[in-house]
Amino acid sequence: MIKKMFLMMSVFASVCCMAADDAAKAQQGSWMNMALPIILVVVMIFLFSRANKKQQRQRQEMLNKIVKGSKVLLNSGMYGKIVEVRENEFLIEIAENVRVLVVKEGVARVEEEAK
Repeated sequence: MIKKMFLMMSVFASVCCMAADDAAKAQQGSWMNMALPIILVVVMIFLFSRANKKQQRQRQEMLNKIVKGSKVLLNSGMYGKIVEVRENEFLIEIAENVRVLVVKEGVARVEEEAK
């Protein structure tokens, strides 16, 4: 994702430089000089926000699909097994007879599905 952002930024910068050179040569009105860079910025913002919303939607779907017995990795780096699913929390067993209550957002990813 970050590589794509840097690639898009470099393309954007080169297009803006070319547009600025062309605009300086043509000596058109000032609003015409700024039209292309403004349009490009709006398109870039749209693309980034769309990608971000897609990632958020995928993460929410992943959290909603977690069931009892799933092995998960927590944001803290600990692995655990889902013992109980609640509305906004999971009860996770991280060791034998050691259970912790974790909010759903504390789960980084699901390692394996329950069978």
